[in-house]
Amino acid sequence: MPTDRLESLGLLIHGLSKGWREEMDRRLKPLGLTRVQWQALLWLSRRGGALMQRELADLLEIGAPATVALVDRMERDGLVARSAVPGDRRRNAVTLTAHARRLLRTIESIASGLRREVLAGLTREEVRTLHALLDKAKRRVDELRS
Repeated sequence: MPTDRLESLGLLIHGLSKGWREEMDRRLKPLGLTRVQWQALLWLSRRGGALMQRELADLLEIGAPATVALVDRMERDGLVARSAVPGDRRRNAVTLTAHARRLLRTIESIASGLRREVLAGLTREEVRTLHALLDKAKRRVDELRS
């Protein structure tokens, strides 16, 4: 691989991720959701509908104060419910509400449509290869960080 391609790989991955998130933001704007809100809803959904507040903060890569404000806002908007963990008053569980589950059907539909559009120029085999290579690189980065 030419050096310039190798050196620009991180920028390419970053640009793809940034552009994808920005397009999701644009498409979800009519729902009145901020990026961190729709990402929180997707993480909660993918983790069975409930997470500890600290786990949600880690997944969203935001600090504890920002997470408290986010959960406060989402709770006010009827998207999540927060409850103390029995035996540990310092920990809170965050769960999706029925309203959020209905909204997630729309979010998932929009995300699926965008994914189809982004990957439209690739064959199924290319998508499988891309996924496998990105997964392998991510696992390696995770190993380096631990």
